[in-house]
Amino acid sequence: MSTPDSPEGKVPDAQVPEARPEDARPQDGYIQDEEWQRLAGWTAVVSPISTLRQAIIPAAVGAFGAGQANVLIGLAVALGIAVIAAVVGLIPWLTTSYRVTATHLEVRRGLLNRTTLTARLDRVRSVDLSASLVHRALGVTKVSVGTGVDEGQIALDSLNKDAAARLRRELLHAAPGAPAAPADVSTGAAGPTGSATGEVPSGATVGDAQRSAGVTAEGETIAKLDWSWIKYAPLNLKNLAIALGGLAAFFGAFSDVIPWERTIGIRVDDGEINGRPIDSFLHMLLIAIPIALVVAVLVWAIGSCVGYAVRWWGLQVVREQGREGTTLRRSFGLTSTRATTVEEAKVRGATSTIGPLIGLAGGADLNLLTTGLEDNSPAVLPTAPERVVTEVGTDILGEDAFSAALTGHGPRPRRRYWFRAVVGAAVWTLVALVPTVLIGVFADTWIWWLPAGLLLVSLVLNLVGAELRHRHLGHALTDRYLVVRAGSYTTARTALQTDGIIGWRVKQTFFDRRIGLAQVIAMTAAGHEYVAVPDVPLETAVALATAATPRTVSGFVE
Repeated sequence: MSTPDSPEGKVPDAQVPEARPEDARPQDGYIQDEEWQRLAGWTAVVSPISTLRQAIIPAAVGAFGAGQANVLIGLAVALGIAVIAAVVGLIPWLTTSYRVTATHLEVRRGLLNRTTLTARLDRVRSVDLSASLVHRALGVTKVSVGTGVDEGQIALDSLNKDAAARLRRELLHAAPGAPAAPADVSTGAAGPTGSATGEVPSGATVGDAQRSAGVTAEGETIAKLDWSWIKYAPLNLKNLAIALGGLAAFFGAFSDVIPWERTIGIRVDDGEINGRPIDSFLHMLLIAIPIALVVAVLVWAIGSCVGYAVRWWGLQVVREQGREGTTLRRSFGLTSTRATTVEEAKVRGATSTIGPLIGLAGGADLNLLTTGLEDNSPAVLPTAPERVVTEVGTDILGEDAFSAALTGHGPRPRRRYWFRAVVGAAVWTLVALVPTVLIGVFADTWIWWLPAGLLLVSLVLNLVGAELRHRHLGHALTDRYLVVRAGSYTTARTALQTDGIIGWRVKQTFFDRRIGLAQVIAMTAAGHEYVAVPDVPLETAVALATAATPRTVSGFVE
C-alpha cells in the first residue's frame, strides 16, 4: 500500500489508517517513514553553550596562570580553550541522527567511533522532555528516553518542540489509526489519547474503561498545583540545611580574601572590640543575634517561596492512554521546564514522607517507585496537604494503601530504641567532657554547664525520637501491596506492589539474634531497588515474606 505524501511513496501496511475523508493526508501522530532525522539547527548553539559552561573553570585557571607572565597570553589561552570547547560542542549536532521505525528507535552518533543505539518501541518505559532557559529561548527541547535498563537513557539534545512532542507520541502513544494532536512541554498540554468515539481500546481492563469515562481531550488530570501549598516551602529543613551549608562553604572559601575589618568594622585589640570592653560587646550581641535570626528567617521564607514557585510553576499530573496502557505525564517549571511521561504499569509503588515541621503543618511529600527513569523515585507533587497526597496516591496505586491498618512489631524494638537513646546521650556527654576538663585544667575555668546541658538536651531528644520511632514502626499486607512505615521525627510510609518484589533478604546481627528480631529487605527493580522492614520479630518476618510472595518463598520454607 502507498500514500502520495510519503517521501518514499510507501509505508508499512500496519501503519496505514483506514481510508476516511478526514484522513486524506498523513497525520502527525503516525510514524511516517524510516528516514534518518537530524537534531534541531539550534543544537549548534545549545551544545557549544553547554560545553563552554563546563570549560569555564579550566579556562579561568589557564588564563590566570598564563596571565601572571603576560596579560595577552592569558587572554589568548582563555580564547583558545573557548574555541576548542565550541568546536567540540558542534560535534553532536554534526554527527547525531535518529529515526523511528515500526518497531525500533535508532540513534546514531559519534565522529571517529560511530555508535548506533537501538531500543524496541515496546521496551520504551518513559520519555522525559526538558528545557532549560537557553532551550526555551531557542525553542528547542531535550528528549531523554528510558528503557528500564541501568545503562542510562537515550538522549537527544535538542529537537524543536513539535518534533519532540511528535517523537514522544510515537514512542509512547502512537498506534495505527490513532493520531494525536501536538503537545507543549512548557504547558504540559497533551493531545487526545483515547478513541474519538469514546470506545475502550481492545485489551483494556475494566479499570481502564472506568478511567476512560473521565478522560478529556487533554487526558485525565490527576493533580494540579494549588498555590495555597506554598506555605509548606519554608518548612523544608532539608533545603534549609543545604542553603546554610552552601553559605558556610562560601564564607569558608573566601575567609582569607574578604577584608572583614573594612567590611564589618571589627577590630580586636587588648581585650577590647572596636575600643569597647568585651563585656559590653557581648551585651550588644544579645540584641543583635535575635534580630539577625529574625532577618535570616524572613529572607529564608521569602527565598524558599520564590524557589518553590519557580520550580513547580504550572504543575500538572495527567493520565493519558498510551501504546500498551495508560501513562502518567508530569509537567512543571517556570524558567526550566520538564515533562516526564512514564507507563503506569511500571509504577511499582509510592512513598509518602512527613517531615518534622511539615508534619506539624499537616503536609507530606509523595514520590513514586518506578523503573526506566533517570531518577526512579520522582516527586509527583511538591509538598502538599497530607489529604491531597493520600488522594493522589490512591488514584495512582489503585487502592488506599497509605491508610491500611498497620501491624506493630511488639515491645522488643522499643527496648532497643530506648537503650540506643541513652547510650547516644552518654556518648555526647563524654565528648563534651573532654574540652571541659582541658579548659578547667589549663585555663582554670570550669564550664560544667556544657556537658550537663548537652546531656539534658541529647537525652530528651533521643528519648522522644526513640518513642516516635517505635510508635511509627509497622507494616501491613493488602491484596496488592506491602506497606511499611518507619522513622522517628521524619516518617516514611512506603507501598510496594507484591508483584514487583523479586526477592527477600532476612538479616540478623549478633544483637538481633539475642532479642529475636530481624532486618527484612524486599528487593525490587523500582525506586532505590529495595524496601526495608526494620526490626521485625523473626517469626513475623518469615510469615510476611511467605504471604507476600508465596511462589518465591515457599520453596525455602518448611
